[in-house]
Amino acid sequence: MSLENVIRYIKNETHYGSENFCYLLYSLVKMEQPEVVVELGVGTGVTTCMIGQALKENGKGKLWGIDNGEDWKEGSYDEFINKLLNQLELNEVVNFKNITLTETNFFDPKKPIDILFADAGNTGPLECINLLRYYLPKMNTYSSIFIDRSSTIHHAYLLLEQIIKYFQEKRIPACLTSALVEEDENTPACFTTSLSKEDTDKLYNLVLNSKFTLIHLTETQKAKANKLQNSTAWIKIEPLDLFHHNSVQMWAEHQQKGKQNEK
Repeated sequence: MSLENVIRYIKNETHYGSENFCYLLYSLVKMEQPEVVVELGVGTGVTTCMIGQALKENGKGKLWGIDNGEDWKEGSYDEFINKLLNQLELNEVVNFKNITLTETNFFDPKKPIDILFADAGNTGPLECINLLRYYLPKMNTYSSIFIDRSSTIHHAYLLLEQIIKYFQEKRIPACLTSALVEEDENTPACFTTSLSKEDTDKLYNLVLNSKFTLIHLTETQKAKANKLQNSTAWIKIEPLDLFHHNSVQMWAEHQQKGKQNEK
């Protein structure tokens, strides 16, 4: 099966609003050749199939798609997803897991994550904290975190701006490492225990040695079937240095090799 078949499937799947964004993820996977991609919230499989197709074309990497199908009303969700992956011949690169995600229960692939796409449930301020708290220690040195809709949820937007500002100053807000409050009837669901020492050390090491860039990807209402699904916050992580560390060929090297070949 080819990219054309995947595009044919996703053409009319606009309910979750990723019908345009999925092409960006496809291109990014093709460019960066990731080994581990995690998608929280599969829905009808639009981004799942586009990422899977890119991994298949790369000939490397695995996508972990996580969803419990609670919004699916047309029979077995597992059967629908597995049938879709089989039809598009993506079952070898996509590992679907039926898991219920909560503010404190996520999925760990047990390997450093290259790309994380969070598209499940609410992505407001508290959910962003919980997500970053859990996944930042698990991210690779070159990696990206995409959080659906947070850029157009005002308080989530401001929170992410401030957290990334702290990271750029080599500071870590206490909410990412320490227990804040005990849950009660007047308090929203929140983490009640401190981050483990191992994850705290990983987080500090990542922040100390990385460059963080926050990009807000927003879509206008024109041609959007689901106008509430109109943005994605992109946190790009890369080593803090004057040079790239991902084996990319620098232009100066290219010029030097060209001159040597001319001789």
